[in-house]
Amino acid sequence: MLKPVLRYQLTLESPGWPSAVTFLDSSRRLVAGNQEGEMYAWDLPESPPELPTEKKPGVKAPEAPNVSPTLRLNGHTNVVSHLHYDAARKLVISSSFDYSVRLWNLAAPPSGEATVVLDRLAREEEYKRTKKEEVRQQPGVVVKTLTAAHVLEGHRDWIMSMAASGDGSRLITGDAAAQIVVWDLEKRTPIAKWSGHPWNWIIATALTADGRSALVSEYRYKRDDFDIPAAALKLWNTDDGTEVLDVLKVQFPKLDPKEATYGSAQMWNKFTGVGLVAVAISPDGKLLATGQGGETDTGKVHILERETGKLLRDVSGHLSGVTDVAFSKDGKWVFSAGRDTTVRVCQVEDGKELAAIGSSRGGQFKDWISAFAVSPDERWIAAADIAGHISVWELTDVVG
Repeated sequence: MLKPVLRYQLTLESPGWPSAVTFLDSSRRLVAGNQEGEMYAWDLPESPPELPTEKKPGVKAPEAPNVSPTLRLNGHTNVVSHLHYDAARKLVISSSFDYSVRLWNLAAPPSGEATVVLDRLAREEEYKRTKKEEVRQQPGVVVKTLTAAHVLEGHRDWIMSMAASGDGSRLITGDAAAQIVVWDLEKRTPIAKWSGHPWNWIIATALTADGRSALVSEYRYKRDDFDIPAAALKLWNTDDGTEVLDVLKVQFPKLDPKEATYGSAQMWNKFTGVGLVAVAISPDGKLLATGQGGETDTGKVHILERETGKLLRDVSGHLSGVTDVAFSKDGKWVFSAGRDTTVRVCQVEDGKELAAIGSSRGGQFKDWISAFAVSPDERWIAAADIAGHISVWELTDVVG
């Protein structure tokens, strides 16, 4: 079993909750983005600072020390949906609901300086309790600012999904207009484009290590009061955008993607939940992982054969749904996050749970984990939640 220890609880309440997070080239450096399009970078000290000893009446004490960011990345104007660190080029890549993908060189000279307030919710709570206006007027945090090194354009709607190949050669993005784009990261140009069902959103994407094959999940619950377009989970050839395998049809041979009725949806929604909102491909390319999202009783992670689409087993289990999923580097573990405010680590081979990181802190409509990241050495996990925190956990001893 793994023993998780909470080391940091970074605050990002301003003004929308954190929606994406990634580690950089070490467990001490990370970047997160929020629902307002703001992005910040942290350099965590080797030893966490001491927690404050002063306790304020009516205010919940933090569970771990906070550290302020050092840099704000300026450019996005809407939700930062996904983040990726391109280790080969030392670039942070971000996708957003503002229809753009941006590439950031954190080693570049800062473009300016700004004072930011990251604890707005805590200030408002204290103001309600004390009625002291000076609580709201406390100074913010001074950070350097940076603009993007390059912008990839081509989408015409919210970019809801993004993933990169393991070799760093390709990027895939999908939007709310059902368009998928595969990019050459070196040339920063599109390789292939295709569209899914016109009623669906492209809610999750993954690439094989060489970037030549993509797993794409489509879903939108309703078009109107009666029409429910069929969900889709397909493998594609990224060289030309041709379909390779309809994974959902393997599970339901009678599935008709053109059938858009409530009755038809009852056939496949037990497998999809409220959308397969998170997908991953194992490093060796042999397995797929898909997470059931939305307001489902217990969101499972499906493990499937990539070659056949056959369901091998279900692992993990998140009350009210999964929000993110990833394989370990050796493909033996699967990490998943959910609306139950936990990150779970399970063995792929038999589904045995090795760790449940975190615990429920108020229910799915208050505090679920929106995204997580695993450090390059796989000993640290950063989990962003909708309460406005990024919890950074160290996976310490392996027991038993």
